[in-house]
Amino acid sequence: MDKSKLRTIFEYEFRRGTNAAQTARNINNVFGEDATNERTVERWYARFRSGDFSLEDHPHGRPKLKANTDELRKLVESDPSQTSAVLS
Repeated sequence: MDKSKLRTIFEYEFRRGTNAAQTARNINNVFGEDATNERTVERWYARFRSGDFSLEDHPHGRPKLKANTDELRKLVESDPSQTSAVLS
């Protein structure tokens, strides 16, 4: 099932007062056992409780690089003995 549709259901159930465990069960009963899990619903409920009702992903994972990787590669190739401290 599409993430945005699931998130809409999470918000609906949250606003109805359904707890996370029951929400996960309801969704999995209708859309299949692997549609979601209680932990995912709990994370979304925590977000809703904080006042954030945006259904978009927040940035996560590896932060964007500050350095130009092509420039860095050229510098290392031109002098492989340079240390990361010198290059930074």
